[in-house]
Amino acid sequence: MDLIDKIRARQILLLRAGLSVVVLTIIVFLVRQCSVPVSHISDERAGGDTLNVAVELSPMTLSTASDTIGGFGYDILMKIARDNGIPVKINAFSSLPEALARLNNSRRYDLVISDMPVTASLRQKYGFTVPVYRDRQVLVQLADSSGGVPVKSQQELGGKEVWAAVGTPVVARLHTLASEIGDTICVYESDSYTEEQLLMAVAIGEIPRAASGQFVARRMAADYPQLDTSVDLSFSQLKCWTTHKEDTLLLDSLNSWINACVKSRDFSILLKKYDLE
Repeated sequence: MDLIDKIRARQILLLRAGLSVVVLTIIVFLVRQCSVPVSHISDERAGGDTLNVAVELSPMTLSTASDTIGGFGYDILMKIARDNGIPVKINAFSSLPEALARLNNSRRYDLVISDMPVTASLRQKYGFTVPVYRDRQVLVQLADSSGGVPVKSQQELGGKEVWAAVGTPVVARLHTLASEIGDTICVYESDSYTEEQLLMAVAIGEIPRAASGQFVARRMAADYPQLDTSVDLSFSQLKCWTTHKEDTLLLDSLNSWINACVKSRDFSILLKKYDLE
């Protein structure tokens, strides 16, 4: 399939060469920019004085451009770490199910930062902090030269194909939406590509449409103006950080740190920086 050839180069760069860049640059950058001790990425079990954090590789949470590391989740984590003198160990990941398994089962991570929205079913499995920001899920499709799109509303998704990254909550939302509109939505779950990579596939015409978080969709549409993100798939959703269900002490501390952070001037600056106001 052409999609594999066109996207795999980017995937390899991000997840192989990019991971080493992310790892090394995070260590060097943070040592230069703040006093918070940052350890090398490893597979050691969570625990001790160091906060072992898994951060999703996505435009929203963790990304790199040249020698610069960014992402709203990453920036908030670093501010909290600096303000509270917390040593952190950053583990970049692209597979959310795998990261959640390392949080809940093997306890290798203390905290997972991702684009995952909070749902009632997920609250039964994991601990969630107070909200860090809000987002919604949208449909991403190609617009024609006049700005027209094949699907103009949720109701028009009946019988249509929609791609989504495997294990992401948008998959469940699409199935719920099918029940709401009383028709079938053909949901294709990709276990090889992230939301960002699926949106690239839409942009180059390899797949007809995909579902993702609004923030990621807007960021991708800025680079690929042929993408349309006007059809909402959900209401505004809370975005929180994820802990082990039983780790209540850490959860209480994180809530306190996040509440203090969101009241700061720096937080308002970050909201503007990432177009989240």
